Amino acid sequence: MPSFDVSSVGFLVLDILGRPVTRIPDGGRADYIDEIRMTVAGTAGATGMDCAILGLKTRMVSCVGEDELGDFLLAKMQGYGMETSMVRRDGRAQTSATILPVRPNGERPALHVPGSAALFSLEEADYAAALDADIVHIGGTGLLKAFDGEPTLAFIKAAKAAGRTTTFDLIQANPETVELVKPLLPYIDYFIPSIEEAEEMSGRKGAEDVARFFKDHGVKNAILTLGGAGVYVDPATGDPFRLPAYDIDVVDTTGCGDSFSAGIIVGLSKGWELRECARFASAVAAKVALGLGSDGKLASFEDTIDAMKNWSTKEVA
Repeated sequence: MPSFDVSSVGFLVLDILGRPVTRIPDGGRADYIDEIRMTVAGTAGATGMDCAILGLKTRMVSCVGEDELGDFLLAKMQGYGMETSMVRRDGRAQTSATILPVRPNGERPALHVPGSAALFSLEEADYAAALDADIVHIGGTGLLKAFDGEPTLAFIKAAKAAGRTTTFDLIQANPETVELVKPLLPYIDYFIPSIEEAEEMSGRKGAEDVARFFKDHGVKNAILTLGGAGVYVDPATGDPFRLPAYDIDVVDTTGCGDSFSAGIIVGLSKGWELRECARFASAVAAKVALGLGSDGKLASFEDTIDAMKNWSTKEVA
């Protein structure tokens, strides 16, 4: 029996966020804003962190630099109860980091240093420990230069051979990214990209057509996040369905997709039907969007269940 509920593998980054930012001041002058935070982030990092906040036993598998940014990430993850023995330290690059000036409407342009994420990879000798979980989440394809392509394919094949459930998300996808992703698709049980990334990769428009593209290429369950429009799910069995987003006042959209993946993983770990997983994941993302950073106002499983049951949703278009 695996030791962990989830192993979160791949892209880990330190986010430095400030809000609200409406402009970059002229010259060397300063503007005053309400809040600045540093957070654990990334398509694997934030998802793993949110899984831990929601009560899952979580192993993080990634890479950071030998610097104070890496010290911060390790301390924060350990503070959330995450197991970090497979977060390798590599002095060849600084820890991956992003500066995010968050606009008043919650949008966040990014200034990013790829850093240590580009050095992350796994040897076959690492597989047993990295796969010591019921669910294996891979996040960050496209920014994991040493791991993208054949290394990721070998690892996800090993995950399926070991009987693991696989979930998958990526970041900053474009039409070129699909060539990295296509070989992986038959081994992905739950594919959870944003609609924008999925459209870029597939060259198609509209959730129904995009989801069908990925299912035709082997994905078992296609789950497309639609931002304020909710989520579209084309499951392995049964009819596709949509769920609306929760009706909230958005503070920051950073990490909402990562937290949605965490919600799906938590639901799967509890044996829920996929519709209930998606409802819960939408509540997780809403909790994150209420605050600054990848954890936002996410507090606990029980608090999120209460929101799922009692918060109003938007009207379905």
